[in-house]
Amino acid sequence: MDEEITFGPRDAVPLTSGNHETIVIDVVTNNYQVKKVYVDQGSAVDIQFYRVFKELGLEDGQLTPVRTPLVGFTGLPINSEGMITLMVMVGQAPKCRTIPVKFVVVKQQSPYNAFVGRPALNALRAIPSSLHLSVKFPTSGGIAEVHGDPEVARACSLAMLRGQDI
Repeated sequence: MDEEITFGPRDAVPLTSGNHETIVIDVVTNNYQVKKVYVDQGSAVDIQFYRVFKELGLEDGQLTPVRTPLVGFTGLPINSEGMITLMVMVGQAPKCRTIPVKFVVVKQQSPYNAFVGRPALNALRAIPSSLHLSVKFPTSGGIAEVHGDPEVARACSLAMLRGQDI
């Protein structure tokens, strides 16, 4: 897992509206494929939305209390339901990694199902590229690359602007 991770001219640049889409990927956790996972390099925490927490068959009693509210760029504090550590697989065999992710669970409306922030990205040793709408990280099988879906990213962004789930 010591290969160099690069993005270069051979890496595809998706044809999107102005190349300003976010990176939205799929992961697997709790034997469930979780779609619409926003790769958020600006987040100091990994977030899972409560409706997804329940869809995964998890119970409130599994949450560890968190006393500190989250504060986003709006400055408004958001209280969480608690924190849970889940094993998350990113990528596809043989180029995949499974890591423990400490998710802060919040009851908020969102078109996304989870946010993967700096803690998970650093645990993966991942390098995201918003230009390429992908994330690369080392695995025992070589460098994995997980591509985001520009259409899903666009739909989620529009839903966020409208304040609705999709």
